Amino acid sequence: MNTKLMIASLQNKNEYLINKLFQMKNLKINKTIAFALTGVLLFASCSDDPVTPDGNGDQGVLPNGATVTGEITQDITLSKGNTYILKAGVQVKAGATITIEEGVIVKSDPNEPTAAYLLIEPGAKINAVGTESAPIVFTSGKEAPKTQDWGGIIICGKAPINVEGGSAASEMGNLVSYGGNDPNDNSGVLKYVRVEYTGKKSNASKEHNGFTFEGVGAGTLVEHISVYKGADDGIEFFGGNVNVKYAVVYGAEDDSFDWTYGWSGKGQFWVAIQGDDFADRGFEADNNGSNNLATPYSNPMLSNITLVGSTKAQTDDGEGTIEAGKTRAMKLREGTKGKIQNVVAYGFHSGIEVEMEQTFANMLDGSLLLSNTDIYTPKTWSYKGYTGSGKPFEAPAAKNTTGAEIKPSYITEVYVGSSSTDAADPKTLDGWFDEASYRGAVESSSNNWVTKGSWAKVN
Repeated sequence: MNTKLMIASLQNKNEYLINKLFQMKNLKINKTIAFALTGVLLFASCSDDPVTPDGNGDQGVLPNGATVTGEITQDITLSKGNTYILKAGVQVKAGATITIEEGVIVKSDPNEPTAAYLLIEPGAKINAVGTESAPIVFTSGKEAPKTQDWGGIIICGKAPINVEGGSAASEMGNLVSYGGNDPNDNSGVLKYVRVEYTGKKSNASKEHNGFTFEGVGAGTLVEHISVYKGADDGIEFFGGNVNVKYAVVYGAEDDSFDWTYGWSGKGQFWVAIQGDDFADRGFEADNNGSNNLATPYSNPMLSNITLVGSTKAQTDDGEGTIEAGKTRAMKLREGTKGKIQNVVAYGFHSGIEVEMEQTFANMLDGSLLLSNTDIYTPKTWSYKGYTGSGKPFEAPAAKNTTGAEIKPSYITEVYVGSSSTDAADPKTLDGWFDEASYRGAVESSSNNWVTKGSWAKVN
C-alpha cells in the first residue's frame, strides 16, 4: 500500500492498537483490516481497505499527538492547541486544504533522517491562522534544537514567474512544478505563524529556507510570519505576486530576505536581525541569473523595513567557516527592479551593492529605486563592474542618509525606533500599504508590534 498520511508511530510494526492510537469519534471500522481514513488518513499497512466516517464526526480532524507524513489528498485539520509530529516530506495535493488552528505546535520527527517539510502544491491550500498570543509554531522535535533540524514551509502557486516556459521545478518538493498565468492565485492564509530551526539540506547543494514562496499569487494572505534561526534564507520569493505584511527574521545564516524569478509583490513592516551567528545579506535581490532581461521582471514595492546586521559571515567553502567583515545590507543584481523606501540598515560591514549591467540600467532609468533610507555602515555604496558616472541612489533627490555610527541614535532595543525626517508616504506606492510615514519597521517602543503576544522571537 502507498501510505498517504501516517497518523501514528508504532513500536511494533505488525500490530495496530486501534483503540489506543485513535481517539477520533464516530468511525465505522471494518474489523477484518488494519484501517485507514479514505483518501485522507491512510495507515502503513498491507491492506487497501478503508475506514469511512459516518458523516457526523471528525472526518479529517487529526487527534493530538498524531504524526503527519506523505501526501495529503483531502482536507485535514490540525486542531486548536494540539501538538503534532511532522515526519519527512509532507505534500498537500491539488484540491486539498490543510487547516491549522491557533496554538498548534508542529514538531519535526527527531528520529527521521529525511528532512521534514510541509509543501503546498499548486491548486492546494493552507489555512494556518494563529493569533498574537496563540501562534502556530513549527519547530524542532529534538531536545537540544539547532538550525537544520528540519526543512521549512514551501508554498507553490500558479502566478507568473520569468523562467523560460513559465514553470519551474520546486527546489524541494517531489516532482512539483510551480508558475502559471494567474497573478491573483490563492494558496490560502498564513497569519501568526512561526518556524524555528529550519534549513536542513535536501542534498549537498540545496538547503531549505524558513518560508519559501514559489509562484505564489496575490490572492494568498500572508501577515505576521516569523523565522527564528534558520540555516539558509529566512524568507525567499521565487517569482509570483504574493504580498507580505509584518515579517520577522532572526538569525538567518544566509540572507534574511531573498527574491528572484520575477517576484513583484509588496512588503511592509519587515524586521531582520542577523544575531550573533554567521550570516550573509539582509536583502539578496535578483531578477533571473540565466537571463537578466527575463520578464516579468522582479519588481517589488517595499517600505518600512529595519535590517540589523552582524559583522560575521559564512564563507563559501561549504564548511560553515566564520569569516569576519563580509555581511552586506543589500545586494541588488541580475536585473532586478523595484521601489524600496523607508529602510533603516545598520550593523553590517557594507551597505548597498549594485551589480550587473541591466541592474545599473534599471537604477539609471528609475525602475530600480532606493530612497528615503538610512544606511549606517563603514562602507556604504558599491557598484560592482560599473563604468558609468550616474549614481542616483547617492543623489540628494533620493534622500538617502549615510553614517559611520554604530547605529542611528533613534534606534533602541536593537530594532525599535524610527525617523520621520525625509520619510516617504508608503501609500503613494500603492493603496495596499498602511500609512507609516517614517523610516524603519517599528515606530516606537509603545507601538512594538513584534513583541505583542508570543508570535515572534527576536533573541
